[in-house]
Amino acid sequence: MIEIESGSGGRPGLARLEPTDGDLVVRLFHRLSPESVYRRFFSPTSKPDLLVASVLRVDHHDREAVAAVEGGEVIGVAQYARLAGADEADLAIAVADGWQRQGIGTRLVAALAERARAEGIAAFAVDVQGDNFGALKLLRRVAPDIRLVFASGVGEGRIPLAKDETR
Repeated sequence: MIEIESGSGGRPGLARLEPTDGDLVVRLFHRLSPESVYRRFFSPTSKPDLLVASVLRVDHHDREAVAAVEGGEVIGVAQYARLAGADEADLAIAVADGWQRQGIGTRLVAALAERARAEGIAAFAVDVQGDNFGALKLLRRVAPDIRLVFASGVGEGRIPLAKDETR
C-alpha cells in the first residue's frame, strides 16, 4: 500500500493498493456479509479471489484502487477500470459491513476521482441495484444531479469528474 492520507481520531486513512496487497483484500472480503458481496458483484459468491483479481489488477493509469485502512487492515475499497478507448471508467466500491454509513465510501470515491482526473478520466460509469439504498444514497451525495436509467432492477448512470464534483 502507498499511503495517501493518514488516519487519526478514529478516522481511517487512505492508501493506493498495490498488486502485493492480496492478503489484505482477502481479509476485507471476509468482513463483507453475503449481502454486501452480492451488492458488489451482483451475484452471490464465497470466493475472495474475485475481489482480489478485480481490485489488485492495478496499473495506476487505466486501473486504480484506493483503500480505507484502519489498524493496518483494509476496511473498504473503491476502484476504477477505464473502458476501452474511452475517457470513462467503471466504478466499484465495497466497504466492510461494520464500517458502512460512516462516510468512508464518500471519501474513497473522492480520492479515486482525484486519481482518475489526473489520469485523464472524465467520468465514472456506475451500475447499482435499485434496492441498494446505501449505494443510492452514496451516489446522490457524490453526484447530486446523477440520472440513473433503470432496467431489470439495475440503474445505470454517469458521474462527471469535473473538479470537486465528487466531494
